[in-house]
Amino acid sequence: MKKTVIRQSLKDQVKSILIDRMIEGDLAPGDRIKELQVAKELGTSQAPVREAIRCLETLGYVEHIPHVGAMVKTFNRSEIEEAYQVREALELHSTGLIAEVQNELVKKLDEQLALMRSATKAHNIRMFTQADNEFHRAIVASCENETMLAMWESLKMQVQVIATLVKASMPLDKIYLLHPPIVDAFKSKSRERASLLLKGHYKILGSYWENLK
Repeated sequence: MKKTVIRQSLKDQVKSILIDRMIEGDLAPGDRIKELQVAKELGTSQAPVREAIRCLETLGYVEHIPHVGAMVKTFNRSEIEEAYQVREALELHSTGLIAEVQNELVKKLDEQLALMRSATKAHNIRMFTQADNEFHRAIVASCENETMLAMWESLKMQVQVIATLVKASMPLDKIYLLHPPIVDAFKSKSRERASLLLKGHYKILGSYWENLK
């Protein structure tokens, strides 16, 4: 879907849009990012697009190939697995750092759970993935540690590779059912149980990933 840049930091706006396209699969690993084409699509000049691409190179989402240009990075299996392990560790550690489970976190988790449920019924993998990402992001964000959240955000691309493959082989309803118990644990303010359930969640998805080798 075409998005138009609104007045703000153009570079950051373009960067966010490009990241969304990568996560949603509109820009796949190995795809070339054409500066002029992106600028025309977003109704902006090439300068903020160029700056956004440089930022994405720094984040490790994009690599510059001589005589070719900017390409969406292709991750090897080892990089993907390491990112998956780090993301799990960040979420588990974040859960332990939450001083007190706030109603705001529970509300956010419930909202994303409802979206996942709707996506499951419609078998909308893209919608499910977006809600799933927001669900897990909310957990990390709730510990109010900006560095940990930034680390979690930086792993989106690698983890998305696993998520896409797993969701193509594992029924969405099975993935969905891993989440309500996590919400219930947070509602009962049991961080220990939430951590155990998160660990189990990653173990189950990890087993599907292993079977895809």
